[in-house]
Amino acid sequence: MAFAYIRYSSHKQVDNNSVEIQKQHIHEFAKRNQLVVPEEFIFIEEATSAYSKSAKQRKQLMNLKEKMIEMNISIVIFHDISRMDRTGYSFTIDFYRPLLEYLPNLNVYTTESNEPINPNSLNTKMIFLLSQHESEIKSERALNNLMGVLQQEKANRPGSIAPYGYTQVDKQLVPNQDAEIVSFISFLYTWGYSFKKIAFLLNEANIPSPTGKQWPTSTVEKILGNSVYTGNLTWHIHKGKHKNNVFTFKDSHEPLMSAFELQLHSYNKQIQKEFGRLDTPFLFLKKIRCSHCHQSLITQNGSTKRNGVTYHYHYYICKNCDYKVSIDKVHKRLVPLILQHIQQLALSKENKQMTLTTLRNIEANLKEVICEAENTAHSLFKKLEQAQSIKDPELELHITDMMAKNENMLLTCQQKLTVLESYYLAVESNEFFARFDNVLEYQLDSPEHRLLILYFVEYVLISTDQQPLIQYKDNIFQFLEASKSSSDE
Repeated sequence: MAFAYIRYSSHKQVDNNSVEIQKQHIHEFAKRNQLVVPEEFIFIEEATSAYSKSAKQRKQLMNLKEKMIEMNISIVIFHDISRMDRTGYSFTIDFYRPLLEYLPNLNVYTTESNEPINPNSLNTKMIFLLSQHESEIKSERALNNLMGVLQQEKANRPGSIAPYGYTQVDKQLVPNQDAEIVSFISFLYTWGYSFKKIAFLLNEANIPSPTGKQWPTSTVEKILGNSVYTGNLTWHIHKGKHKNNVFTFKDSHEPLMSAFELQLHSYNKQIQKEFGRLDTPFLFLKKIRCSHCHQSLITQNGSTKRNGVTYHYHYYICKNCDYKVSIDKVHKRLVPLILQHIQQLALSKENKQMTLTTLRNIEANLKEVICEAENTAHSLFKKLEQAQSIKDPELELHITDMMAKNENMLLTCQQKLTVLESYYLAVESNEFFARFDNVLEYQLDSPEHRLLILYFVEYVLISTDQQPLIQYKDNIFQFLEASKSSSDE
């Protein structure tokens, strides 16, 4: 009995029968040497490079090692030495030597010789070195071809699998029948739906995933994080002499997600970090306070299950004043008022002009802070030179720390300025407020209600003996303002 290992380094090798060819040679070798290799004893490593991945990073090779030890079978067959490793080092250290400890009579064959190989022999080391050199040449040639395509003036997309929602035509990405699904995923995410909830909704609607199966959460997350859907083509070169080169072609193809949607994605993540998840029955979590002591109310989930039926009991509680209020009572009274307020804002032309003015004021303030930060950076650099000239390491350290904080604040303000311009255009074109102009007519879900509350409500005051008070935000874009504490440092 013997085991066998097959590896192919690219998906193209599946199509050109690389696996079947390797398997045929292994069976012929086994027959010549009176060995039996059952089908279940053949371990196949899918689309894995032995040049870029070490032996211990190859799952099937490590599974093979464990199985040989478990069954006490000391013979394994590879098609050729390049299927083991391109360098030889990781194969010897991670596979051969550990096996040898458990199987002293270990014999590792290739179909090219009836004699077992010895990874420590000079001849084997030379073969490994030649394989490594061949791989390096192939890798550099492929990188040079890729660089040649990317350095052209026209944004020709190098050969690659087209992203879901696009078809590649003459090296250009063109939206296909799945493009609407990508846009729908982005739309749901702008309204606070989680990756898990979006995947659930797609599966409920019987929409096949990119693989034609069920939608996993990871696929939704991958689509939302792929910059190709913004219409920009970006390629990162991570190895070879071109390492760390980044090529970006703006507006190279039709986008499936707008720049405004991406800003909403980012902002929704930001507010979740600050106020907690959106998919919660407690719509006013971290937004509701006691009218008497002004402390934030905590939440309590007292739901129970009896005879297979779940009974929901959710409360907001003030520990200081010792009372609790059912969320149903709070939500039923306050949510319609908030939605009415939001719709009025969305339909008001005066509010639109006030918002545009506010954004321009924020922009002017950001530019002023950026200018001050740039002057501060120049001043601190001169002070650092002085500290170095008098050889005062403590002062140097203090100034360096101030420079780092100033640089961080400068970068933050510059990023906010870029984001602000995107929101300004969305408000000006009515893309922003148009999202909210029919909220009273929509049948909104919990994440959508909570998102609207986080966008427009500063806080809510309630108690058992007073009328609730909703304090709305004066400026819903206050998150774009320059931090006063940062600019004063």
